[in-house]
Amino acid sequence: MRIVEIVPYRPEWPQIYQHEARRLELEMIPFIGSVYHIGSTSIPWMSAKPVIDILIEYRRIDDVPEIETRLKKLGYASLRKNIIPNVSFFTFREKNDIRYHLHIYPVGDPQVKRHVNFRDYLTRYRDEAAAYQELKLLLAQRYRNDISQYVASKSELVQQIDRKAKQWNEQRSDVILSSKTPVATEWTTDRITLAMEANLNVHMTHFAQYLNQARLVRIPDYTIVDSGLPDDTFNYVLRADFNDRDAEKKISEVTAYFKSREIPFSWWNSPSDQPDNLVKHLECAGYRNTENYKAVYFNLDDLNTDSVDMHQELKIIRALDQQSLRDFAVVLANDPFSFEKYFAWLADVISEDDPIEYYVGYVNNVPVVRGLVCYYANVAGLYWLSTVPVMRNRGYATAMQQYRLKLAKDRGYQIAVLQASEQGFPLYQRLGYKECGVFREFKITNNS
Repeated sequence: MRIVEIVPYRPEWPQIYQHEARRLELEMIPFIGSVYHIGSTSIPWMSAKPVIDILIEYRRIDDVPEIETRLKKLGYASLRKNIIPNVSFFTFREKNDIRYHLHIYPVGDPQVKRHVNFRDYLTRYRDEAAAYQELKLLLAQRYRNDISQYVASKSELVQQIDRKAKQWNEQRSDVILSSKTPVATEWTTDRITLAMEANLNVHMTHFAQYLNQARLVRIPDYTIVDSGLPDDTFNYVLRADFNDRDAEKKISEVTAYFKSREIPFSWWNSPSDQPDNLVKHLECAGYRNTENYKAVYFNLDDLNTDSVDMHQELKIIRALDQQSLRDFAVVLANDPFSFEKYFAWLADVISEDDPIEYYVGYVNNVPVVRGLVCYYANVAGLYWLSTVPVMRNRGYATAMQQYRLKLAKDRGYQIAVLQASEQGFPLYQRLGYKECGVFREFKITNNS
């Protein structure tokens, strides 16, 4: 069991990082991009766990096995999943009284910018760094033997700092922006499914990192997004990754959390979630499978952009401000209050370089259709295609879908992915989409 121990800042930490970074670069220079010192030991005068957190970017997912082999030569443990499934990885090694944590992401991943901005913002604003340090010292005493609870309990303040750092006008200009340009990939059905899981995760968690009104809890076992709103569209658990022996305990933790919050939520089950029999455990715990979504993909090489029919009366814009995001929300909402509230929050943090892009289609200045694209894991994820009910069967949804597919192809993407409802799946099949898996949604029964 790891003990949570916070020690005073040590001036030698930057030099220790530099030495380790050189070892990593020399061993893996053909396969990696930039290397960064992140975490509390990268912030001058910050008390911290004696852990040197290092972030490295890899160039191609196909190189990850070779990267792992070379890291083992340097004394690191086998790679394991990080916060974004299938594309981000974590490993560590220990030497004397120093532990090295290695966080591995694709070049241009949004997490790179988030980590570097967090570090630089706290380096610049000592008062905020002191408040963060004070909380860490308090939590280290309270959760000395529970690293997961320690991490979860500081997540709210971390989100607040992340938000300020994202909006900070003194961000480093030399940090690579979140890349929306895909890397050439040899696609197989299994690889598409894994990419789709990663894409869905970013779609469901990216903005929660920056919303003061929401809570994002990322621990090794699962991720929780809690908006506090009375609509399970915005409250959910995903990325389950625990063993069969602990399943009952972990599911009980999540259930108890949301019951204490008194808000509805969903549990999203992806194809590679663990344990393999998670569905059985959820059902035994009183969860009901409310919806199954077919994972489908479209090869954009098959899209003839010259023949894309853009509806003449439909004007499509990217939503980046308060009004256009409100228009996105009102096209279709289970709970109008929750949708308008959430997208009002979103308007305060969204920027052009975010990996998620919202689009609204207007007819005579009235919003009639919407859809978003999430560019991540080398695929374009298509979500939230909806039309105002009284405006359906007029070709607006088809036009929005074609518009998003053309955008993705023009940017160099080969694969577009989406989760199709059981009712919509036959239509996507006729349009040339191919099935590659199933995503399941569960909800707790009222008497559980």
